[in-house]
Amino acid sequence: MIDGLVAKRYAEALFEVAKEKQLLEQVRQDLVLTVKVIANTEGFMNFFLHPQIDSKRKKEIINQSFADNLSLISKNLLFQLIDNHRMEFIEEILNFYVKLVNEALGVIEVQAITSSELSSEDKEKISQALQVKFNKEIRLNTQIDPAIIGGMIIKVGDRVYDGSIKKQLKVLSRSLTASRV
Repeated sequence: MIDGLVAKRYAEALFEVAKEKQLLEQVRQDLVLTVKVIANTEGFMNFFLHPQIDSKRKKEIINQSFADNLSLISKNLLFQLIDNHRMEFIEEILNFYVKLVNEALGVIEVQAITSSELSSEDKEKISQALQVKFNKEIRLNTQIDPAIIGGMIIKVGDRVYDGSIKKQLKVLSRSLTASRV
C-alpha cells in the first residue's frame, strides 16, 4: 500500500512538471522506453538496486544507456529515483503516470485480445466503434492468444467484454450440464 503511494506521488509530481513543459507524451514515451530497456536487459535492475554501487556510477550508466533518447525531465526523474533508492518503483510510476496523462488528454487504453493478428482496417474499425461508445480517444493495444479460439476479448479499465468462442463454448457447456441435472 505504501509502495503504491510512493509511486503515485512520483507520478503526480512528474505529471505536473511534464504538463507545465508541455511534454506529457514525450515523458510517457521516455518512461515506456526505460521500463522496456530495464525489463529486456538482464541484470539492469539488479545493478540499480545494488547497495554497493554508488549513485554517481548509476547515473553515468543512465547517461550512457539512454544518451539523447530521454528528455531532461525523464533523466531527472531517474536520477531522483537513484538518489532516493526508489528505482524499483519505475514501472509502477509509469502506470500511474499513463493514467494521469490519459485522463488529462481524454484517452482510454483498450486491450483487444484475439486468436490471430488483426489487420490495420480491423483495428481502425474497433477503435472507431469504441470511440463512439465511450466518447473518448482510444489507444488500442492488441494481443494474440490462440487459446480463445476466435472472437475477441476487450479490456477497458476494470471492465472485460468477452466475446470469445472459448467463452461461448464454456457457457454452452454449462447450460448443457445444467439441463442434464
